[in-house]
Amino acid sequence: MKAIPVLCLLACLAAPAVYASTPLKGLQFEQQKQQVMKDVKKTCTPSKNMSDNDFGNKILSNEDNKRHVQDATVALERNNQKYYWDAIGQIQCPDM
Repeated sequence: MKAIPVLCLLACLAAPAVYASTPLKGLQFEQQKQQVMKDVKKTCTPSKNMSDNDFGNKILSNEDNKRHVQDATVALERNNQKYYWDAIGQIQCPDM
């Protein structure tokens, strides 16, 4: 009989941890996205009047570039700088 209140208490304490991880993952994704965008801009210089969103869409319009961006993101998550810069270096700059 004492097990039920203990289980309820554990469930209540564990639930916020599950929900708290979701915003943090979103924040981590956004930081990685900004890092990749910043580093792609080092190799592909967009025109001054092009927004970041338009630049990103232009880069991702190429299927090979999508794969390279995904590879770079995975390398960034795994803290593998060599693989990250290899993936960034393989991105082909679109006509601006």
